[in-house]
Amino acid sequence: MIEPASTSTEIVASDEEGRAYRDGVYDPVAEEELPDAPDGGAFPSRGFGPPLKRAARIPRVPRLRHVLGPSVIALGMGLGSGEFILWPNLVAANGYSIWWLFWIGVVTQFLVISEIERWTIATGESTFAGMARLDRVAFWPWFFLVATLVSFFWPGWASQSAEFLGEIVETLGGPGIPWQPIALVLMACIWLGLAVSRVVYNALERLEIALVAGFFPLLGITLVVVGILPSDVVDLAKGAVSFGSAPPALLTGDQFPTLLLAVAYAGTGGTLLLAQSLWIRDKGFGMAVHQGRIAGIRGKNETISATGFVFSAKDALSLSRFRAWMRVAQRELLLTFVVLTIVSVVITCMLVTATLGTDNPELAGDLTAMVSLQGQAIERVGGLWLRIAFILGGSFVIFSTQLAIVDTVTRITGSVFFERYGRHTRFWTQKRTFLVFLTAFVLASMAIIAASWFGGEALGALQPDFLLLIAGPFTMTSMFAFTLVIGIMNTGRLPAELGPPTWKRWGMVWAATLWGWFTAEQLSRTVMSVVGADSAAIESLAAHPIRVTLYALWLTSLVWFAARMLRR
Repeated sequence: MIEPASTSTEIVASDEEGRAYRDGVYDPVAEEELPDAPDGGAFPSRGFGPPLKRAARIPRVPRLRHVLGPSVIALGMGLGSGEFILWPNLVAANGYSIWWLFWIGVVTQFLVISEIERWTIATGESTFAGMARLDRVAFWPWFFLVATLVSFFWPGWASQSAEFLGEIVETLGGPGIPWQPIALVLMACIWLGLAVSRVVYNALERLEIALVAGFFPLLGITLVVVGILPSDVVDLAKGAVSFGSAPPALLTGDQFPTLLLAVAYAGTGGTLLLAQSLWIRDKGFGMAVHQGRIAGIRGKNETISATGFVFSAKDALSLSRFRAWMRVAQRELLLTFVVLTIVSVVITCMLVTATLGTDNPELAGDLTAMVSLQGQAIERVGGLWLRIAFILGGSFVIFSTQLAIVDTVTRITGSVFFERYGRHTRFWTQKRTFLVFLTAFVLASMAIIAASWFGGEALGALQPDFLLLIAGPFTMTSMFAFTLVIGIMNTGRLPAELGPPTWKRWGMVWAATLWGWFTAEQLSRTVMSVVGADSAAIESLAAHPIRVTLYALWLTSLVWFAARMLRR
């Protein structure tokens, strides 16, 4: 029987210890001097990976104020995508009747992200290292590496930010500038900001905090000047509880791709959610304090351990600390991700309906036109300066999304490559891997931008709206896939004392239900389009052999997953 820990001072870190977490904590240990942990029982199961190392105890837990940061990065990515343009676009075209789907999407992401954090807090390993233990060939890390590149290879957010900056120059009487050269400069700035840092995570966190801190006051001022319509407040409140309601137009034409991406970006989206594991590893949450951090050009390379560090779940003090770590991590996520994300979308949706109303079906999927029309409406009320400030603020927050995406894609792909291959060579240190992958990704994004500039009519489709919406199908499919993988990993590889509680297990089943339906429906439409099915069948929920088959596969996987998650 486990006895409770004796005093809170044995669980909670001192202020001096806690303040160190603001810059991230790295406490290397002599790995070769630690014994191998027993396999299973009171310890996590090693699966197909190397033996886990037994450490004395998980570190004491800092207070919430000391660990704010990882979820701010997720918030920054969400602000520039779903919060500023995608959800306002859906509301402008359809009204508030679908607003219930937004807050449910955010809460669903909260449930899954907190489970993404669990393995790293318990073992120090990234979630990708944990996935690699599930089979002999480490299939899932490589799968999500490919999914990350397919989903986020496109420089859509930099392109959209550049287009808004070009509009500002033209509005102020300057020459009309194509968005492409501005986007190229933005991508170069992103490379510079990340590459020359000492610790890459710290640079990203500070930039995102600054951009988010500047964006909220700007939105608030703009909304006050434009004015809040009481009818919009009532409609939003009704929409928040109108479960299941949705205009039929959402399932047709340009609406469904926008809806798909907006639900995926009800917060962050896609494999970007998995980066939370890597961010808290660099921050030093839980057992990750013994892992290394990713350094920039000016930083010192820190060795990333080839295995994890674990403690006995039967040790009362360590178990109490672990549970306290999970609570503080969830509070950090709840405050800086869930609450601020919902507040931001309330403001941006109120702003779009106060300026453009809610009966604008012609704006569906036309993200650039929507923001431009908002700017014109804001100018009529608050003057040119407020229009410029609004578009400039939007451009900056969308730029913050591209900044975080570049870091995240580089971090995920580089970490998987390093953990599975690079660490076995002399050349590929973690630092060198990050810098090489960062440079390659930025250059590839710049090549896409240049192709849209000089490629003529053949590449004319590579415009900002297209580069944003193209990621939708890949994003949602990957979210469904990693929900299944993370759920099985945390329930099957961790001791019951360290695994998810019952309400979290149900939450993961719900995530697989929501994201699985969108995945099945999008794949149905894609396959039906390829085989030349009737457009009426494609853009509805009518029974069709392809749709029936894919729905059956989704439901079968859901039943299997629920059975695995809910058994004790």
